[in-house]
Amino acid sequence: MKRTLPLIAALTLATTLASCGKIVGSLVPPQTVENPAGLDGKVLAPSSPLTIESVRGDVSYSTNGSTFDDVKFPDNIPFGIRPHGVEFQAGFSEAVVMGPCTVAAPATVAVTLKSLKLEVRDAAGKASFSSQPNVTFTLTRSAVAAGSATYAVSDTQASLKATSAESDAFIKTLTEGGANEASLNATISADQNSLAGCTMSFKLRGVKVILSNFS
Repeated sequence: MKRTLPLIAALTLATTLASCGKIVGSLVPPQTVENPAGLDGKVLAPSSPLTIESVRGDVSYSTNGSTFDDVKFPDNIPFGIRPHGVEFQAGFSEAVVMGPCTVAAPATVAVTLKSLKLEVRDAAGKASFSSQPNVTFTLTRSAVAAGSATYAVSDTQASLKATSAESDAFIKTLTEGGANEASLNATISADQNSLAGCTMSFKLRGVKVILSNFS
């Protein structure tokens, strides 16, 4: 009977520590990471000209071999508390249209972000999450040059939330396995048919990752 006491004590301690982790974790407010992977100011470039079907196209950005280090959690975080919720937010500072359509570039354009996917990868694997934000940005023409037109973009933020399982995989990739690469892919549509045949790129701004659901 005496031999079981240390085991019972160990199990009780483990249960207590696990409970403490959950309790303490629930008190940790969401944490915001500004400009993750240095994405602020990067350009989502088009993979092909806009098509006439709803004036639709794809844009993307990749670190293209330029890596960033694993994220390190502070050593003083007790009970191994980690976030299990991840939200990615971003807006655009400007858009550039290039091609023959700029001869008659519209003064304003409404662009809808139809889909958004964020992926991180390292030597051990990769993790991603995606969504269909259906957020609309208003573009206002600010300059026209030979073959191009520049637009200011409304101060709108797109949000992309990961599930708990996606968040855990995302955090694991960012904190283990060594140097990381990142990519961001989006599908857009515009309300101006005259833009078909041109390309449209977007410069990112206000990029942040919000970590939550600590336990």
